[in-house]
Amino acid sequence: MKKILEFIETLQSSESYHFIDVLPETISHVGYFELEEYLLINYLDDFSQKICRIIIKLITYYDAEIYLTEFPEEKSRLKFYEYEYKNIRSKSLQEIHKIISYIIKNGISSVQIIFPKKNILVSIHGEFSVAIYGENKEVLKLVEKLVNQENLFLRKSIS
Repeated sequence: MKKILEFIETLQSSESYHFIDVLPETISHVGYFELEEYLLINYLDDFSQKICRIIIKLITYYDAEIYLTEFPEEKSRLKFYEYEYKNIRSKSLQEIHKIISYIIKNGISSVQIIFPKKNILVSIHGEFSVAIYGENKEVLKLVEKLVNQENLFLRKSIS
């Protein structure tokens, strides 16, 4: 597990990454916080479903390992805590979907999806935080297609 965590940390330390967003461009207007609150109330479930569909398709294209990390200390009352630091890729696609959706909607823990042969990491945290680390052009091209299919936007971080 130590090797996996080091791999995750190495990719996440990159200043260059991509992220999936509901907006095509950054908003610098003060209205952003009002929009964020609106989206959390009215759009988070839909966003969760879209991200799940993207991930399910992506892990069907490429070999992947999926880990839940960063549960809070009082984790025994939370769903799926028993999977912390265990590769859950062997679970059914329906179960993986449920787990990812739960993490997004509840903002606890994170899902780290590693594509070892492609040197890519998809990191999902609560709410609207989905980042892709690594520069594999083949994978990023497919991710962009899948993101567009869900009417979302793949954006590059500004370093």
